[in-house]
Amino acid sequence: IGESNNHLHSIHFVLLILPTPTFFFHLPTMTSFANAPGRHLQDLILDTHAVATKEQKLACLKMLRTVVKNLSDPKKSNDPKFRQLKLSNPKVEANLTPCPSALEYMKAIGFDIVHDENDGEEYLRMKEEMKIVLSDMEAALCELNNAVDMVSLSPPSSSSSSSS
Repeated sequence: IGESNNHLHSIHFVLLILPTPTFFFHLPTMTSFANAPGRHLQDLILDTHAVATKEQKLACLKMLRTVVKNLSDPKKSNDPKFRQLKLSNPKVEANLTPCPSALEYMKAIGFDIVHDENDGEEYLRMKEEMKIVLSDMEAALCELNNAVDMVSLSPPSSSSSSSS
């Protein structure tokens, strides 16, 4: 009986991500539902495109959360400083590279990968003319908060369960 109690310590959770609106921004050229941010967030959590550790996923989700939090602030959302990330920035490389779905997520919320002619660097950048819908960013922030909590509570990525 004491042996069977050890099996009660495993964590079971259900992945529940609310659907993100297809039209994240009010632009006539928006992409289809296949590019919805929630889908890429789910891929990141489930690790369908790469093998990232739990710690790498958390660092990535926290960086995405910071970006979206800044974009959900009416004052910051129009500031070019908060509408771009330099891909060669060591922190950006360390947090986004292990999780390819993170780049797809950024594209789905309105970022493009652009080559800046002035400095020769590549950036994730939102076009100046893109109007951010704050309520959509707030919904995305809620999803990211839930994703951080979910990954924080998940078992370590290297653990394996045994059945007996």
